[in-house]
Amino acid sequence: GWEGMTYYKDDDEKNECFRKYNTVLESYSDHSMFLKTRDRYKFLFDLKVTDYKGWAHGLKSAGYATDPNYAFKLIQIIEQYKLHEYDKLTTVPVTKEEEKEPITKTPVVTPAPKHKSILKVNNRKYIIAQQGDSYQSIAQEFETGLHLIYKYNDLGKSASLKPGDIIFIEPKRKKGDAEFHTVKKGETLYGISQQYGVKLKSIYKINKLKPGHQPKEGDKIYLKKKKA
Repeated sequence: GWEGMTYYKDDDEKNECFRKYNTVLESYSDHSMFLKTRDRYKFLFDLKVTDYKGWAHGLKSAGYATDPNYAFKLIQIIEQYKLHEYDKLTTVPVTKEEEKEPITKTPVVTPAPKHKSILKVNNRKYIIAQQGDSYQSIAQEFETGLHLIYKYNDLGKSASLKPGDIIFIEPKRKKGDAEFHTVKKGETLYGISQQYGVKLKSIYKINKLKPGHQPKEGDKIYLKKKKA
């Protein structure tokens, strides 16, 4: 058990005990060890170290945080402060001979990545799209029809796929675990439906909205029928 300093703070429960460290480095080191030595986080280490979106969704899927928006908040902070840029910092010494020598590169065809981590939200399986993915490659990887991938994700055939997109590999549910979602700036009903694993048409129906409706910041979007 932990024999170092502690402090108490209200979290999920009142007056919970937290570890206290002398330096930030000690905190990082101990927390890294915590993630490495827990079986439920083991699958995360199959991801690329630069796949911060996969890590964020994976941590949430593994039960690291109780906030249903944890992954999206973490990704927002990383992108707001450009923390992912630190992954690109490298120092490679180059000699004068190497500078003068012309470099010829052979084009390399990169196959679509295999998704080692299948995540869950609302008890429905999904993956995070990676560089090189297409809807077709995802359908082939999970041995399902392309038309089903479109259907599961409320998409038309003209939809474009971006790295970091949530892609369900089985049907979303008609209602969510959470009661409602408060809309943040820039959010769409489609994004909310993907975030919570709820069918888009169900969100329209529950909230008595017309297809194509776009919510405003601060709107309350119900994910299950309102309690009487």
